[in-house]
Amino acid sequence: MNGYEKRTNIKKEAIINAARELFAARGVQSVSIHEIAKLANVSQVSIYNYFGDKNSLAKEVFISCIEAAISKYAQIIECNIPFAEKIELIMQDKSNIVSEIALSHFDEQALNDKILRQIFQEVVKEKAASLYQSFIELGKKEGVIDKDIPSEAVMCYFMMSMSIFQRSDFLATSDDYKTGMMKLFLYGLIGNKN
Repeated sequence: MNGYEKRTNIKKEAIINAARELFAARGVQSVSIHEIAKLANVSQVSIYNYFGDKNSLAKEVFISCIEAAISKYAQIIECNIPFAEKIELIMQDKSNIVSEIALSHFDEQALNDKILRQIFQEVVKEKAASLYQSFIELGKKEGVIDKDIPSEAVMCYFMMSMSIFQRSDFLATSDDYKTGMMKLFLYGLIGNKN
């Protein structure tokens, strides 16, 4: 990577970080390009050159949040700890992220916007599928996920469950409700067959 590319990437990252901070505090519609440029210490022209418009920037911010979470979960999966602890760490982090989103103003437009929801689903499908597959195989290897359940069925179950956790009305529920849904996702109604 040459010097120009490095400077460009640094500017883009500064813009995305500034936009994330402002969108979370006040929502996408309430923030101006001028404010983002000022906080990122770049020109407004740079934002338009790199991202086109505010909605495209909002999409990039949303994608960067998802990619950061996926990267974090990949690191957890690689940790040398029991599978059950990995699940707890991931679910706790997911719970924290859901709570942060629910408290922010970014989700008001982002999760109610059809295009952003579609982008979210595409990114999850594209980037998280291999992570989920690794997670499933590790769970089977450690005997935590039933080896008799086809991996495709487990993946389908993951995707069904994720669709619930992505809904804007889910974000508005109580912490107890969210925790209950996550327990159902992990353990089902019975908990385990033993």
